[in-house]
Amino acid sequence: MSMTRWILYGLFAYLGYQAGVWLEANSLIGSSPLGSLTSLNRLYLGVVGLLVGFLLVPRLMDWALQRWEHAQNWLKQLPPEIPVAITTASGLGLLLAVLLTNLLNQIPGFSAIHSLVIAAVLVTSLSAFAIANREYFRLARPAAHPSKPRGGKVLDTSVLIDGRIGDVAEMGFLEGPLFVPRQVLRELQQFADSSDAQKRAKGRRGLDTLERLKLSVELEVLDSFESDEPVDDQILAEAKRMGSALVTNDHALAQLSRIYGVKTLSIQALASALRSPLQQGDTLSITIVKEGKEPGQGVGYLEDGTMVVVDDAIPFKGKEVGVVITQAIQTQVGRLLFGKLQAEPVDRPAYKAER
Repeated sequence: MSMTRWILYGLFAYLGYQAGVWLEANSLIGSSPLGSLTSLNRLYLGVVGLLVGFLLVPRLMDWALQRWEHAQNWLKQLPPEIPVAITTASGLGLLLAVLLTNLLNQIPGFSAIHSLVIAAVLVTSLSAFAIANREYFRLARPAAHPSKPRGGKVLDTSVLIDGRIGDVAEMGFLEGPLFVPRQVLRELQQFADSSDAQKRAKGRRGLDTLERLKLSVELEVLDSFESDEPVDDQILAEAKRMGSALVTNDHALAQLSRIYGVKTLSIQALASALRSPLQQGDTLSITIVKEGKEPGQGVGYLEDGTMVVVDDAIPFKGKEVGVVITQAIQTQVGRLLFGKLQAEPVDRPAYKAER
């Protein structure tokens, strides 16, 4: 049993005894002397007080403990600067109350009630002022949170040279922000200043694409740290650090980014996905590149790698021919098309396959 409970039990017994003294003094009960120090009635009432204590003390202590825990939880929910502000303001208010009480004691009629009123006014007003300016009572500034991923999309050189991303952005199908690493700008500048006409055209097309993108979406050049590592590795590291998706048409870079855990978007793959699938009766132009399994068959490929088997086309190997699709089969490795040579022109435009 805790010492607090013994003290409370003793307090209740004492209150019972004092009740007996008061009752005897007011002649409400008779006195039954038990020696020269006390009486039986006082002793009986003291025991009654102790018994009442046995009933009330555990309940009072449980209630007080619950109130204390509730107060503790409430204080924990407060910002730490508020208790500091209130404690500081209350201490200062009580110190000022001591000084004012010493000064005002010289005035006739000044009493303890006036001192209590002064203390209450000072503590309340200073505490309210401290809470209103609680930011100055912070013991330590909160640590800066680590920068959150910025998201967005990082563009590489290949997708800018391709140029189609500018059309996608202008039509509103591409949301920013877009980020261009400085390494990509340097590559485009080197291409634009190259003596090779083809490289020069690619570089200028990439720079023109950047200008179009800047007018359509939010575009930002990243002043990232440059190292001696390959440019692709630096771009991947920057995209991973920022939590951004990588937009590229480089198939090898797209595979590497998936290994790094970086989301990859490909304009080339998007164009292939949006192209209407060829069905029976559609026509296309294709170059026969090799012989098929059956006699006379020729084989060509669409730009997305789809194989097209054409009957009686082997005499046209190495040449571009018109083909009418006769059958489309979906296999485990992809889509396989079968066709025959186009005997006569049709009204609908032919699908142009990349050679």
